[in-house]
Amino acid sequence: MRDVDVFLFDEPLSNLDAKLRSELRVEIKRLHQSLENTMIYVTHDQIEAMTLADRIAIMRGGEILQLDEPTTIYNRPVNRYVAGFIGSPSMNFLDGELAQKDGKTVFHSNGVDFGLDGYDGNGPLPSSGKVTLGVRPEHVMVDDEIPAGQEVHQAVVDLEEPMGADNLLWLKHAGHLFSVRVGGNKRYRPGQEIRLAFAMELASLFDGETELRL
Repeated sequence: MRDVDVFLFDEPLSNLDAKLRSELRVEIKRLHQSLENTMIYVTHDQIEAMTLADRIAIMRGGEILQLDEPTTIYNRPVNRYVAGFIGSPSMNFLDGELAQKDGKTVFHSNGVDFGLDGYDGNGPLPSSGKVTLGVRPEHVMVDDEIPAGQEVHQAVVDLEEPMGADNLLWLKHAGHLFSVRVGGNKRYRPGQEIRLAFAMELASLFDGETELRL
């Protein structure tokens, strides 16, 4: 291999089957670690971006929306577009508004209030206004996963997708349909009622107009 300062990759694995793509992704990462050269890698594959990159640039219409470490982009997306772009399945979005209840700011959606205790925002939250609450499937706790003292809501199972190591549940709650990732040993049937709670410290609130993270 040539000894150069920068390697450029333009979707090198896009035409390969899933198994070979996974194997070569590991080999590219090994090369990067051993050569210690700068590599610029263009891809539409989220898994490739998350696993290979030291820093990811999320682009839209030729503009870089966020340039940061993979974990930062995943857990603290700068806006709703970035939040929905990274993650499979995508982040759940619940539209609603901020309101005041018992002296605290809560998220209100379709007649249901969600407490925001523990929310890690970019600053003080406004007391009111339209917002979108974003929660990733793995940050929704159900039934026995819910710790004591956590705010609990009731939801109904719409359907279940067994995936082996884990299952994906689609739940109906507060007028929304959203996904939840649970262990593969847990089984649910459509129409079953379950308890759920959101890990608000890992959630995101986006302004209803600018779509920026609050």
